[in-house]
Amino acid sequence: MDFGCGGGIDVILAAHKVGEYGKVVGIDFAPQMIERAKQAVIASGFQERDIKLHVADMGNSQLQKDFADVIISNCVINLCSDKVAVYEEAFRILKRGGRLAVSDIVLSENIDSQLRERFQATWTGCLGGAILEESYWHTVRKAGFAEIQIVSRHTLTHEELKAMACCPSEEFTPPPKNEDLATMEKKVDSVKFTAVKPSLD
Repeated sequence: MDFGCGGGIDVILAAHKVGEYGKVVGIDFAPQMIERAKQAVIASGFQERDIKLHVADMGNSQLQKDFADVIISNCVINLCSDKVAVYEEAFRILKRGGRLAVSDIVLSENIDSQLRERFQATWTGCLGGAILEESYWHTVRKAGFAEIQIVSRHTLTHEELKAMACCPSEEFTPPPKNEDLATMEKKVDSVKFTAVKPSLD
């Protein structure tokens, strides 16, 4: 299951992983992304595989409980205003013993409220929805996940911060002021982590 599948790159990679008899489901709130993902599936020659792509809210997917063995998400949950709902939904969908594998953006320290508001004004830029790392882990644990393990961490460089702040491109998201970017340097980390839905209550 891919939360926020976008254009389908990770759906294709997951299809390779699960093999001919596995199933992959991707959801995204943007119909345009789902259409691109469907085209990517066809271009990859996987149209005969069990791959389902739906327009859906990550916080309310409408999928059945205990549905998935694994949920993946690649730098999308930070774009959601209600991260609690997203992780509660992920927990609900996963089978007991199921695994979560996420890449996301977090803040390593607090930032000024006015600076936060300026980044939030362009929420599609990945910095707009980033929250303190401590709060992020609290959200994941509160949803019920255990065995949280950070697989890798990378502090974003100036150029990476600019690219993230203008996601998906400057055509859609205007770049922030250079002084705002400079203030954010060494305060934004990309983290990849795994977690587990416990097998027992």
